[in-house]
Amino acid sequence: MERKGGRDIFQNLKKEIVAIEVSGGKLLNGCIVDSSDELIVLYVKNKFVYVPFEHIHSFYIDTENENNLHSPSEIPAFISKGNENLTLKNILSLATGIHAELMVAKNEPLHGVITKVLDDYIVFESPVYKSMFIAQRHLKWLIPHFHQFPYGLNEQEFLHLSSKNSTTFQNTFASQIANLANQFVILNLGKNFSHIGRIKNVNHQLITIENGKSILTYFNLSHIQILQLV
Repeated sequence: MERKGGRDIFQNLKKEIVAIEVSGGKLLNGCIVDSSDELIVLYVKNKFVYVPFEHIHSFYIDTENENNLHSPSEIPAFISKGNENLTLKNILSLATGIHAELMVAKNEPLHGVITKVLDDYIVFESPVYKSMFIAQRHLKWLIPHFHQFPYGLNEQEFLHLSSKNSTTFQNTFASQIANLANQFVILNLGKNFSHIGRIKNVNHQLITIENGKSILTYFNLSHIQILQLV
């Protein structure tokens, strides 16, 4: 889908109920609220969902609307203003420090807080998965949750989570991973045994992981969605 043309189409469909297929075969059914050259904003079950164009495979107008979906009575916190378009990096920066729900790998939502936005990745702290580096290109959607903390955390616990990372990070995903040589990590939420181990080497686009059986596996960096520190 060509972005500029895609934006015009979605702008013309504002307040329409649509069904959108995104990467991973997931279907989002909701009302179009806003759009830009990089993403659209959907209202889905009382939540505003920010979806990058890169992950939209197809969509159609849901004329039947069997789920009785409707347009929101309020406007989203992050929205286009005048000549200022929404960008993915802009949304990620605005969502820093609040409870964010991300869809990235394995069709499993991640709940936690964005603590840092770099050139092509973010630093994400999760009460369950701990410190994570997430490539922006693999982010399928983001849902900001205001006045609600994940996993029943209280405000003090959440503030502790959101202030954990005071480290200096490399600007790019590749250089940050290279900086983690010899550390134990989990790739892409540990889809298989080879995704769990020690980083032995990073050479241009290849990352070498040594697993529990001391077997080396070489991964294309372009397909690394998430890297968790152990």
